[in-house]
Amino acid sequence: MKKTMLICLVAVFVSAASKSVAITSDRFEADETKRVTKFIGHVHLEREEDELNASVVTVHFDEKRRPVRYEAAGGASFVLHMKKADQYYTGKADRLIYLPGKEIYELFGNVLLKQPELDRVISGEKVIVERRSGKASVEGGRNRPVKFIFKVEEPDGAKDR
Repeated sequence: MKKTMLICLVAVFVSAASKSVAITSDRFEADETKRVTKFIGHVHLEREEDELNASVVTVHFDEKRRPVRYEAAGGASFVLHMKKADQYYTGKADRLIYLPGKEIYELFGNVLLKQPELDRVISGEKVIVERRSGKASVEGGRNRPVKFIFKVEEPDGAKDR
């Protein structure tokens, strides 16, 4: 059976500026009354420089058909660019929510977040990333504390102890 790929281009309005979102998936479902679209199977989403891959992506719209919430489930992997120049995160999570009006990413379950340009790695059960400021907050779970790995550069002439 030939696999059907769907491509959906959705207009996103953030701060009165229109942004294109391209989504490919194996299957597409829409419910006009609930203002929800669901992309199922090998979902790949591109928005500006951001990328997202997941098993399922659900997009919720307001009454003017503007996206107000993106939800990704099923092994979400991503590249998220912040407003600050050259700051971005790569990573994965069990579930990802993006709120375009607030420009906030919420990551849940087995979160691994990397900041390649600073050689930092953060892991936890819940991570909130503010796209505008680039700030992140991390929470651990009952049996899994927050883990933060980074390199420290010693000042010139510092002696090893």
